[in-house]
Amino acid sequence: MRSRSNIIYLIPDIEGVKHAINASNIETLIPAKGGYDSLIAKCEDGYEVIALLPGTINKYFSKKFRKEKADV
Repeated sequence: MRSRSNIIYLIPDIEGVKHAINASNIETLIPAKGGYDSLIAKCEDGYEVIALLPGTINKYFSKKFRKEKADV
């Protein structure tokens, strides 16, 4: 069983709305390649895709965490 993280990220989307996301619910981080950064997280109803301003992933997440959650 995967352990739950106690780290909660408060991440702003492209409209400035803040989302509180548990680190263990983050499935994938997709840095911008000419558009928006994207974050895919597990939620109660399945999965949620959140569009983020370019550079948000680099600003909020450590290099190690970004590597673990990178879109491969």
